[in-house]
Amino acid sequence: MSMLGKLADRLLATVAPTTEVEAACVLISTVRTPAGYCAGADGIVRYKITRNYDSCPARVTYSCPRQ
Repeated sequence: MSMLGKLADRLLATVAPTTEVEAACVLISTVRTPAGYCAGADGIVRYKITRNYDSCPARVTYSCPRQ
């Protein structure tokens, strides 16, 4: 097997499990809740964004412009 083929197999072995897990997560709902104000931004409301999935744990992110 060529070196390029071996490299492709190794890459696929490391990426494939992650891809299958992400594909199994089905988004059920997204909830935006006010969570104070962004630091350094004049009066911009910070939101807690919770994405709920059917068979995966919820993922939480916060919205604020990048500083």
